Amino acid sequence: MLLVVPRLISRAEALTRIREEGGRPECLMCAIAARRCGPVHAVHEDERMLVMLPRYVRRWGHLLVMPKAHVVSYDEVEPAQWLEASHLALVAARVIERVQRPRRCYVASTGSSAGELTQTSRHLHLHVIPLYEPDDKPTDIFSWSEGVFVAEPAEWEALRDAYREVWPEVAAACPPSMAGPVGS
Repeated sequence: MLLVVPRLISRAEALTRIREEGGRPECLMCAIAARRCGPVHAVHEDERMLVMLPRYVRRWGHLLVMPKAHVVSYDEVEPAQWLEASHLALVAARVIERVQRPRRCYVASTGSSAGELTQTSRHLHLHVIPLYEPDDKPTDIFSWSEGVFVAEPAEWEALRDAYREVWPEVAAACPPSMAGPVGS
């Protein structure tokens, strides 16, 4: 387990930093994928998907999975695209469990129409969040009212590298299913 304890900053400071890094893009996730919004610590990336370490987190070790294609509603998501994102979220959760040894992980698809700041992007994305405390609840994990954690570049790189080191083995042990939906 990586024992880095990043620094806690206020929600206001985090939002100021985000605006300074990338302004107010039309789509935050598209700006991240295009590398127009601060450094991106990619754990896995191909032409369709990006799995990365979000730099403002409530729990250290958090991963984010997103399709690179701009989609803002489930009606726009192709079934194969959703299956790929879900599969990558499963691999990400297993990677987190192997490296960080949390009590468990939350996997959640979030977003809103509140604007394009972190965790409110309309672009489809999945959060894979390690839980370390026995009483962790969704309100603790998704609210920034108590602040967010940030780290130094070397700490992000060390975590990214630890995840990248085990990603191929975990992914190989968890191939995407071609069997179709349960019950078919």
